[in-house]
Amino acid sequence: MRSNKLSAGALQQYVMEQRLLSPKLWMQKIMPRKLWCQALLIQCLSLLLIAGVAPGVINSVFAFELRNVGLPLDSIWFWLFPHALLVSIMARAIRMPVWWRWIHVVFPLAVICMQQIALPAIVYLAGFVITLALYWSVHNTRVPFYPSFPATWRAMHNILEQHAGEQPLRVLDIGSGLGDVSLFLSKQRTQDQIDGIEIAPLPWLVSVIHATFTGSRAKFTLGDYRQTDFATLDVVFAYLSPAVMADVWQKVQQEMRPGSLFISSEFPVVDVTAARIIYPSASSPALYVYTL
Repeated sequence: MRSNKLSAGALQQYVMEQRLLSPKLWMQKIMPRKLWCQALLIQCLSLLLIAGVAPGVINSVFAFELRNVGLPLDSIWFWLFPHALLVSIMARAIRMPVWWRWIHVVFPLAVICMQQIALPAIVYLAGFVITLALYWSVHNTRVPFYPSFPATWRAMHNILEQHAGEQPLRVLDIGSGLGDVSLFLSKQRTQDQIDGIEIAPLPWLVSVIHATFTGSRAKFTLGDYRQTDFATLDVVFAYLSPAVMADVWQKVQQEMRPGSLFISSEFPVVDVTAARIIYPSASSPALYVYTL
């Protein structure tokens, strides 16, 4: 029995040693936690490696043969492919999300194309301002911009009809974006008070203008839903991201009344079983309905 324990302990120690020697584990330890910082560091590391290798290849004894087979060693487009391959490998090694890997590939290509086109500086400034207004605090909230689908709006309307019928409800769309859900529900259920709250200025402004010109009763607030009291709400709808679902659920549990609903589009609450899962259409995300 003692020898079994010793062998098990030795095996565990061996596994730990192998993990410590794993390049992936070391890369994850030295990388910064912020995804955008990781992306910037990966791009810089790859550029440094390419810059170090390229002169040696161009001036090597094999350069003439390589050019003869059609490889344009002096062209930036030739070195773009190994750079894209390298950043993709490093992003995969530290387990960055898949969409970040695509950004790694597309970003250098876009930079070179913009240099070739030679657009005026005002275009870049306008793009920066629009992007900043749209994705205002993604680095803090960890919630990117997700537009909703008409099938989701109709499914939300059916849920409210089944939950309360003709009884008035107070509904809040947290991270309301362009306000599509709130505007649709406000039009369908005139007895309800439908509100939206959005932290990014540009989507909020679009939703306010839309509501004003269409005469909608929906109200939109520029701010952080974390500063909003859920105690008076009957239904809270969210289309956020997996990164914040645990925090949202904690706030929902602490503040919402028994019998109220929390509905999340696409992203379920981890380790919590939804009362219902609704699939609005084949092309739109599922709705996870939680009853308090």
